[in-house]
Amino acid sequence: MAAGQLIGCSQGTVSVRVQTLERRLGVRLFSRSRLNVRLTPTGEDFLPKARAFVDQHDRLFPDAPARPVAGPVRVGAVEGFGADLLAELPRRVCERYAEVELEVVCDLGAGLRQALETDSLDLALLVQTEKMPSATMLSQPRLQWVGTPDFAFRKDGPIPIAGYPEGCPVRAAALAALEDRGVAYRVALTSWNDRVLDCAVRSGWAIAAMPENLVPNDLTVLNRPSLLPKLDRIGIQMLKRPGLDNEAAGAVGREIANMCHGW
Repeated sequence: MAAGQLIGCSQGTVSVRVQTLERRLGVRLFSRSRLNVRLTPTGEDFLPKARAFVDQHDRLFPDAPARPVAGPVRVGAVEGFGADLLAELPRRVCERYAEVELEVVCDLGAGLRQALETDSLDLALLVQTEKMPSATMLSQPRLQWVGTPDFAFRKDGPIPIAGYPEGCPVRAAALAALEDRGVAYRVALTSWNDRVLDCAVRSGWAIAAMPENLVPNDLTVLNRPSLLPKLDRIGIQMLKRPGLDNEAAGAVGREIANMCHGW
């Protein structure tokens, strides 16, 4: 249903188009199960080429004689990771839809959902462990433990953890996993400020949990299965204002989906 909502057609039509494409290419692009659909390795290789083709198509017709997409669009991003996920959005919207007036608001998940219900936002990008009703699931990256390559685990002390404050689903999932495993830990730093958190992790003072697609190049995924529990996937999901019927918001929603689908 999510793909159909994004491009304005039924899920059955999307399935037929994908199957037709697979037959013409002679490969399987998706691995399908009763509860999930994922890209195959061949699909992962094909995705950048498909995106490049779509981008080239859009650039070929910048002056097409059609009514321009215009108007205000209000997008909410969950504090912390959500803001990182939307870092490219203003540039993309400016390049493709110059007459769209984009406004981005960062808040906690509960605040964003309330803003949608009161028509204060058009779209909201949230990070949740569970699928939310009526949300479009854009990506499900796995959470990873992250630290410096030479982070020193103390044998006789709790693991220092840095993360966002209570209310962050990543924090809740990470601490719950440690508690379920019986691993001793202490919260060494709590902040919504990414620069402060980055400094704490880069200095070797603490480790953090984060989506695998957002791990900085100078940090590393910590693989200590005897000590650190494996973390679940996190859902990057988009919610729309009830009754939203807005061409500009639809265009921005598609840009968000395109940004997230490769993660």
